[in-house]
Amino acid sequence: MNSETAPATGNEEPLKHGVEHVRHAAETLLRSTVDETGAEWRRTRRALGRKARALRSNVSGRARDFAEDARELGGKGQRLVQQHPWASIGIGVGLGLLAGLLIRRR
Repeated sequence: MNSETAPATGNEEPLKHGVEHVRHAAETLLRSTVDETGAEWRRTRRALGRKARALRSNVSGRARDFAEDARELGGKGQRLVQQHPWASIGIGVGLGLLAGLLIRRR
């Protein structure tokens, strides 16, 4: 085989110009894609941050409501036990027996 390259035919300038044009277009496309991706990432990050703050606030509010309801329910239960101590003891014994029977069956 002949390892020599083909002789120049004079068509190199249009080919070089075409390659340079393709390279320039690819660089421009890459830069615009990186800029758009970065801007989209920043927009998404800000939106996600807003949603996370709103969720945190919502969860915090619900946790406060739950704690308040639990305190209120605990106070009602304590008042009920103080008003009816023997009935409370009977209910406790009954629940204990029921739990014991259920555990024993397994």
